[in-house]
Amino acid sequence: MQTDSLADIRILVTRPVHQAQAFCDMLAEQGGRVIRLPVIEIAAIALSPEMTSVINSMDKIDFAVFISPNAVEHGLAVLLAHGKIPDKLKLVTIGKASAQKMQQLLGRAPDIYPTEQYNSEALLALDSLQSSQIKNKKIIIFRGQGGREFLAESLQERGASVAYAEVYRRKKPEPKNSMLESLWDSDTLLSKRPDIITLTSNEGLTNLLAMFDHYATEQREHYLQQLRQTPLVVVTEKMRLNAQKSGFKNAIMIAAKASNEALLETVLEWAKIRKNQQN
Repeated sequence: MQTDSLADIRILVTRPVHQAQAFCDMLAEQGGRVIRLPVIEIAAIALSPEMTSVINSMDKIDFAVFISPNAVEHGLAVLLAHGKIPDKLKLVTIGKASAQKMQQLLGRAPDIYPTEQYNSEALLALDSLQSSQIKNKKIIIFRGQGGREFLAESLQERGASVAYAEVYRRKKPEPKNSMLESLWDSDTLLSKRPDIITLTSNEGLTNLLAMFDHYATEQREHYLQQLRQTPLVVVTEKMRLNAQKSGFKNAIMIAAKASNEALLETVLEWAKIRKNQQN
């Protein structure tokens, strides 16, 4: 339902380009003025020879776990490029967005996924992934380069054989200087300075700050000062603490989840608080 709850409020959305549209649409429906500044780019990477051999033998794998929507997109592309997905292969996702992405791309929901919380801990709590179900089973985890080892280690402790397929990498974008300058210029008549910023990862927070590194010291410090005075919406307590350590001095609100709905709810809550303070 379209409202004006965010009328004249500028919201900086930092999601990767291909993941931002739905959230931007939700903000616009509430009257918000969306500013897009992706702080992470997603790029496919080639499989190693060892992993190519594993993919070519998917009929011997029991479970395929996809840890993110990006893992679903790039992992399914790899699987389908090497033939059909075996009927016996159990498809597993962690988050709601990953399950939705699989439905969109494959026309079917994953066989196993948590429905309450969307993290590795919630996935590991499911009956389908207890020792009695996965002992001596072969599992492949599709993910980006790097990441937590907790899920794989936990599955191995339960008796499964686990391998990684790293199918994408994350990198810092290089926005045009004019884009950054239009956001943080001190001339309020020209500035598009955001009223609030939404961030969904510590990597994104680090990249946002690093985007100013190429400026001369005085100019860089001016822009960073403007940035650090802007309220934030983050998705974990760790992110909030990292933002504070990085010098952010305004309100830092924590969304219940990294979902579009939870982010929107938190932005709306902040807008309500601001309106009350202004009245």
